Order: sequence, then structure tokens, then C-alpha cells
Amino acid sequence: MDDRAELRDIIAKDAILRGDFTLASGRRSDYYLDCKKVTLCNPRALALAARLVFDKIKEVERDKHLHVDAIGGLTSGADPLLIAVSQYALRQGRKLPAFFVRDEQKSHGTKRVIEGEIPSGQNVVILDDVMTTGSSLLKAAHSAREAGAKVVQVLVLVDREEQDRSPDLEAYDWASIFTVSELLAS
Repeated sequence: MDDRAELRDIIAKDAILRGDFTLASGRRSDYYLDCKKVTLCNPRALALAARLVFDKIKEVERDKHLHVDAIGGLTSGADPLLIAVSQYALRQGRKLPAFFVRDEQKSHGTKRVIEGEIPSGQNVVILDDVMTTGSSLLKAAHSAREAGAKVVQVLVLVDREEQDRSPDLEAYDWASIFTVSELLAS
């Protein structure tokens, strides 16, 4: 079994919860994608996800003829992926630092919205574990742009394929590793 198929099977088995759920968007759903059960609780799955995301970043670089300087995302969904991808990149001989975007500006200390450095003009990829409407991705992408970065792609582990996706998301080149229909069919 290849890495993608193995990760698909793990997510389908361990991260899809059935029941009656209210999503962050306020919508109700008969299933919930709890990818943290995979990215936090299954080191093998996290390693597979890191490789697949890194490969997708290399694909973006090749297709767009550019270099991705950093990866970031809204804390907490993106956190495990960001660290794992950054570490995987290092093992491949590549420096790919991560940054975290907070929901709100800190009220103490440095009062930052972004933890980590994003020098102005850097090409960045924004990551998240699951996309429903895209609001978390948009918040992270807008914060990165405000910090001077160029968002070259928005990437999610799983796209829920919701019809009410934010139209603002179309301003970004975005992709997913998996779609929910692919996982539900497993």
C-alpha cells in the first residue's frame, strides 16, 4: 500500500466520527472530522501527512517556478502538521520554518498575532487539517499577507467539500490532500 492510501485509510478509520455535530461554522453535520485524533495520536499518520504535504509544497514550487520560504497556519488545527512538515523538510536537507497565527492578538508580552518570523516578501504556504468554509485558512492567510508575506498556496489535509465555502477563498490557489467524499468511500 502506498503512503497516500495508508493515510487515507487511517483518517477514514480514526478521524471520522458519526453522530450529530455542530461545526465551527455553526452548521450541523452527521459526521465530524477529528483529524487531531490522527495528527496528535498516531505518529505514523503524522509522518505520512508530513511527507504528502511536503511533496505538495515541492509540486507548487515546481509548477509556479518559485521557492516556498515558510509554512504557517491558524493554531491549533495546523500546529502538528506545521511542526511535522518542518521537521520532515529538515531531514530532506531543507530549511522550511513554521509560523503560527493566533485567533486573537496576545494581550501580554509581545502582543503578537503571529508566532515565528515571516520576513517581508517571503513565499508562504498556509496549512490546516480540515477545511469546511475556509474561514480559518483565510484568517491565517490574511495575517500572513499583513505581515508582508506572499501566500502562494493554501493547503488542507481534508476538504469537507462544503458548498458554502467563503468566496474570498477563491482569491488563493488552494488544494487538498484528500476530499471527504474520498474518505467516506473508504
